[in-house]
Amino acid sequence: MERSLTRRDKNQISRWIGRDSHFELLYKISRDGGSTEVFHELCDNKGPTVTIFYNTDNNVYGGYLSDSWESTGSWCTDQRAFLFKLYSAGNWKPVKFPYVTKETHYKNKAYGPWFYSLYSTYLNITTTGKPPSNYYNLNSSNLFDGQRFDMKGETAQSVANGHNNVTDLEVYQVKEASLDDELHSFWRDSAEWSPQTFQELKEFVANYKPFEEIKIPEVNILLIGPVGAGKSSFFNTINTIFKGEMSSRACSGSAEFSLTQKFCKFRVRDPTTKKHLCFRICDTRGVEEGVSINGEDLGFLLDGNLPNNYTFQLDSEASTKIIGFVEEPTVKEKMHVVVFVLDGITLGVLSEGVVSKLKDIKRKVVDRSIPHLVFLTKIDKLCKLVEKDVSKTFMSGVVEDAVNNAAEIIALPRSQVLPVKNYEKETTLNTDINILALTALRKSLVFADDFLENQYDWQQDNMQILNKRD
Repeated sequence: MERSLTRRDKNQISRWIGRDSHFELLYKISRDGGSTEVFHELCDNKGPTVTIFYNTDNNVYGGYLSDSWESTGSWCTDQRAFLFKLYSAGNWKPVKFPYVTKETHYKNKAYGPWFYSLYSTYLNITTTGKPPSNYYNLNSSNLFDGQRFDMKGETAQSVANGHNNVTDLEVYQVKEASLDDELHSFWRDSAEWSPQTFQELKEFVANYKPFEEIKIPEVNILLIGPVGAGKSSFFNTINTIFKGEMSSRACSGSAEFSLTQKFCKFRVRDPTTKKHLCFRICDTRGVEEGVSINGEDLGFLLDGNLPNNYTFQLDSEASTKIIGFVEEPTVKEKMHVVVFVLDGITLGVLSEGVVSKLKDIKRKVVDRSIPHLVFLTKIDKLCKLVEKDVSKTFMSGVVEDAVNNAAEIIALPRSQVLPVKNYEKETTLNTDINILALTALRKSLVFADDFLENQYDWQQDNMQILNKRD
């Protein structure tokens, strides 16, 4: 299958470059042939470029140059240049290798794009299409040897399986992106972005009652995710919508470690009726690389054993003797839906440790047949288009890529990943922000009812079995 840069790849490279960028394909070896003359004809004096190598083991790597390629025959230094990898054996593992010292690239008409430690010599390939070997041997000498770029412990073996045999090579011109570059057709159907839609969503949430046959007063929505993803901020956003002014009941903000240390079950009050709504948003300590909620506590949390305001003990599991511990929780105390809250900005750089913990949590959730979904936060920081106009969320290719990435991480259908913009810098309420948040909350309530309906059917089946035995 023909490979090319995806939007996710381009977004990652843009972040490494330090600005939103538009990528225009100048040269593709399988399309334009391996002649260095053609390479220089198409790529010289074009300004910043990014070169991508797709090797035969499904590794994708390359280099960025803020300088122009030329045919001067000289070594040059570009302190903004860097090497990188995007995929290892087909798995998304982006790492940037920044400039360290001395010359970075060679401008010679007899060679293709030549970075120090990563270069391509294909003098005799003059035809388009794949060579007889079905790959291009672009020279593996000193491949990723770390002499000019900081390899961060990586080697030619870990980046490229020790060789530079590629199925394709591309060179893109890098330009500053405009808002129009981010605009695409709608990738998800959405209701009209209007005050009427907002009011309908708000009324649904305000009038929501749990699945009536179960007879519980409210459902529990558990928020769980990495530190700083926006769990507490989501509750504050929902509270703000119903309060009608900015609210900060839950402690939120940026910190190296989780600001939330307790299990907190927040209610939202409707000022018009002076009654609490029929759900609780349950906040938890953030998932971290080194420390996190231990497995025993997580089980107690999902099953409804832990009391409100329980403080998580990182060095030991919860004692069944703590005040308020529920020995035999009923459906009322259980978690009825679990929401994984993920930061759209950091999806591509989540550590393996955090991803592993999220997957462990999901396994426990699935074992209990609890419905689950993802809230994807900070989408305005992902995309300037959305930052300017939140109603363009479902037209942004950048947000679509992040949704796809989040769906891969948690292994869920994409329809169960819901973009959210929490209130942060705003000082007044915004209808479009409200619509996104209430759409996500509505989906959670529907999923909670799915859980309750399953519980009811299970109870009915058990009663029939007992009646038959009697």
